Amino acid sequence: MKSILLYTILLCISFSQIPEKRVVAEWEPAIGTMIRWPLGIPSDLVVELASDDIVYVLVENSFQQSSATLSFNQSDVNMVNIEFIYTDTYSHWTRDHGPEFLLGMDSWEVINQKFNGYPENYGCNLEQQECDEDMILTDCNGTEFCNNQPAYPEEGYDCYINNDLCEDFNGDGQIIDWLGDGYCDDGDWGLNFICDEYSYDCGDCGGEIIDPNGYCNDNTIVLDRKINNSRTKNNLSRAWDEDDDTNIDFANQLGWDIKDLDLYWTGGNFMTDGYGMAFSTQLMVNENEIANQVFKEIMNQELFLSDYYILENPNEISIQHIDCMAKLVDPETIIIKQVSESSPEYDCIEDFAESFYSLNTFYERPFEIKRIFCPEVPGGPWENNPVAAYTNSLILNNKVLVPTYGLPEDDLAIQTFREAMPGYEVIGFDGANFDPWYSEDALHCRTKGIFDKDMIHISHKSIRTNELFSNNIEIEVEIIDYGNINIDPMQRVAVYWKYSANDGPYINFNLNFDATSDNSLLYSGEFPPIDINSEIKYYIEAQNDMGNIARHPIAGWHTFKLENIFGDINGDNLVNIQDIILLVNNILNNEYSQLTDLNEDGELNVLDVVLLVNLILD
Repeated sequence: MKSILLYTILLCISFSQIPEKRVVAEWEPAIGTMIRWPLGIPSDLVVELASDDIVYVLVENSFQQSSATLSFNQSDVNMVNIEFIYTDTYSHWTRDHGPEFLLGMDSWEVINQKFNGYPENYGCNLEQQECDEDMILTDCNGTEFCNNQPAYPEEGYDCYINNDLCEDFNGDGQIIDWLGDGYCDDGDWGLNFICDEYSYDCGDCGGEIIDPNGYCNDNTIVLDRKINNSRTKNNLSRAWDEDDDTNIDFANQLGWDIKDLDLYWTGGNFMTDGYGMAFSTQLMVNENEIANQVFKEIMNQELFLSDYYILENPNEISIQHIDCMAKLVDPETIIIKQVSESSPEYDCIEDFAESFYSLNTFYERPFEIKRIFCPEVPGGPWENNPVAAYTNSLILNNKVLVPTYGLPEDDLAIQTFREAMPGYEVIGFDGANFDPWYSEDALHCRTKGIFDKDMIHISHKSIRTNELFSNNIEIEVEIIDYGNINIDPMQRVAVYWKYSANDGPYINFNLNFDATSDNSLLYSGEFPPIDINSEIKYYIEAQNDMGNIARHPIAGWHTFKLENIFGDINGDNLVNIQDIILLVNNILNNEYSQLTDLNEDGELNVLDVVLLVNLILD
């Protein structure tokens, strides 16, 4: 029977490259999800979140807790998995202001970053940008700027001059005119942009003021023109700084340590591979008003993020958060948004996608890149170019929860996730009618994973078909048991595998414990002989002395196909001296064969022999 030992190049990099502390990636073991009451998500999503894991619900007081409890009971939510966190909140965007986690062998810290809402929007620069004359405002120095292209003011504003139209032109989720108070000036006042404070000149540009409508009074509320999504408290407009306390209150209630980060670091504009590589758009740096390199150095020093990539803002005008454009689903696979060629954002999105093709993963090889088509959504209520935000999804242990829009393309999006994450349960959720998903505000924005501080972490360089060049190499894994401070070996580490065509159970074999490296446990083994030209499914399972079990991947499997082996000239499924003899004979007899032309230069010569010898020696 034709058989071969499987060759795998695994963890050829030094194990020490895994950071001493690391920010946890989204696909790692989670104990639950954080959401906020009043809800910004549909009730059936709450039911799903609470079916297997804890749901941490942010409430402000006992009245809100009672209201949430009543609503959850009516929706048949598993109340056993509901835990209320008392804190003041302004928004339901728990992703943006909620906690990230810094994990070390003997440390677990809730990162308490600053949150400032969404003050700056620097979008992709299109070659043709026009500003309607009615959108031109004037600052105190007489400088004109385009009101709906927020490159000049901190927030961009949403009113035409000399009319009463007030819409979210800059796509920041708020309706704010140049008065800055959330109420649209109908043009009768003839006001200029305000220099330092955003309220009806109020003397900022010099001279005396007349303020018959009380715009300079910060306590004034115009009830029929509130900012979108705002509420009132103590007769004052609520601010984003209320969300700043969420992480502190959450950590204190659970008894977890807090790591203060003196930077604006918005969660929806951050994704990481869990090994020190991270991504944000330029917006993240712009919000902090510092140089890119300074930002990266702080990230490295404070959060052990040694490879932080700042990407150009990919949209024309939007919040510019990376979770609206891309989704890391494991350390080496990324799903990237794709829009119609007719979209004004097409070139910008393609440039954004191109940025990833030149990058290598933690395992020093190119990313596996999947594209997900995001169609326009008819009737988007406050966006200039509303498209489906399928990448704005949540990975929660063995599930992937994806926003859907009632479009035919929803099924294609679901299938894209299933192909990128085989074996995971992929579930679509339509946005609530009262608060639908948007292209820059969807399911991921309104939820935040809460991770297991005692997780068993498995690192493994998965087998790729195009890297199977030999047949004598071990399979290796690295394991960090964060709940095992003594660094005791695992009770068992095994590889489960089967032929894809076989619907039967997995076959398994144990890996051998090799050594301890820093806080890591190193294991290796060999696949048994398997049939050539076969597709293989496999996963790794580890169990510690406490009986805790971890898998890699958490759900599903890795897949590769064992095809003809490079250098196996005589077809015996081995690369050895016999193949060299055959190659040399072909050269001496001047017999050309494409199979023996290993360097594909159209000739058979000593270069092919050298390549084959090196392949055997390696």
